[in-house]
Amino acid sequence: MKILVIDEWLPSIRNSGKSIRTYELLAPFTKKHQITYLAHIDGKEQPEQLRQMQEAGFNTVCVPRRKRYATAAAILLGAVPAMFSSMPISVKRHYSPDFAAKIKELVQKESFDLMHIEWSHYAVYGQFVPQLPQFICTHNVEYLSWKRFTQVTKNPFKIALGLHEAVRMYYFEKHAYRKADYLSTVSENDAEIVRKCFGIEDVAVISNGVGIAQYDEVSNNPKPAHFVYCGSMDAGVNQDAVYYFIKDIFPLIAKKRPDATFCVIGRNPPEKFLQLQTAKIKFLGGVADIRVPLKEGAVEVVPLRIAGGSRLKILEAFAAKIPVVSTSIGAEGLEIEDGKNIVLADTPEDFADKAVALLDDEALQRTLIENGRKLADEKYDWSSIASLVERAWLRTIEKHKNATQRGGRL
Repeated sequence: MKILVIDEWLPSIRNSGKSIRTYELLAPFTKKHQITYLAHIDGKEQPEQLRQMQEAGFNTVCVPRRKRYATAAAILLGAVPAMFSSMPISVKRHYSPDFAAKIKELVQKESFDLMHIEWSHYAVYGQFVPQLPQFICTHNVEYLSWKRFTQVTKNPFKIALGLHEAVRMYYFEKHAYRKADYLSTVSENDAEIVRKCFGIEDVAVISNGVGIAQYDEVSNNPKPAHFVYCGSMDAGVNQDAVYYFIKDIFPLIAKKRPDATFCVIGRNPPEKFLQLQTAKIKFLGGVADIRVPLKEGAVEVVPLRIAGGSRLKILEAFAAKIPVVSTSIGAEGLEIEDGKNIVLADTPEDFADKAVALLDDEALQRTLIENGRKLADEKYDWSSIASLVERAWLRTIEKHKNATQRGGRL
């Protein structure tokens, strides 16, 4: 098959969780199918990613982004007039006329069998190529993330903004998913929400995963009372989680364990977060090999309060043989069991108490590590998940053919 994949940035095995997922799921098919990958480029780490993609067999096409995203202050200021638009602010923010023009140009030049949309926001581009079968690979139920955002912020303006986005994103997702031929979610939880809220019964579940064997190449070197968090710090969900941990949870831990330290591993931490650094709290930013600082952790913490989908960071910890303490939302979408392969806590006090107790409970550490690794090995290795993507492509083409015979999509 000849497949056109559209995405915001080129994926990489050294990048964000979404990026790792995309690369691991699509790279195995470059020898069997002709995959053209269309994404933005901004000139920083792109040469390395271009080389990696080309070596993996992708035909890469990049559209320069005219300008990088605005500052947080500019975004908030621009949100006021944008709130009167029917399109979600986050969709408008990522939309590019140049990108739309490149899609139309590519489709005119080549006869693609399918367009694979690697992010819900990019479903907006589907309108330009209605003749192609369209498959949307979702990573969250986006409207739900915004709804949860309004439940954790106390700022009235942010609450109003979040409610606006939740409503607009709900209708955007409903329309986009029903116009597409097929879509996937990363968990059965998300699939059930899509069925119930958007009235789409036929949904593929392609879960997140992890490269199990890769984590055995680096030895564990845990530091005493050392907590780690993995996540791209240019993502709002990770920013909220880290801020919540530093402000509400870590001080409670430090009272019981004055030697406790906390390290955040993830690209592009904003300046306001770098200002939170102390002798005990560090932000590493992007690193060449996430496994090294990750395996220095005694415990990985996942204090997420926003987002859906499922967490690659937990699967990475399972593969790396590191015990995990998480909120219930943080562990959502995975087949976990509290006390067996993970520890769950949903208040700052409970989170801190359980995190400190875990440091001193070697038996529980061994139980969590053994069961977490076993779960990752049996259910979440990329090698057993990737085949679901090809199956979804074939289903997309089949459904498009059937819809065309009936007179078009919904």
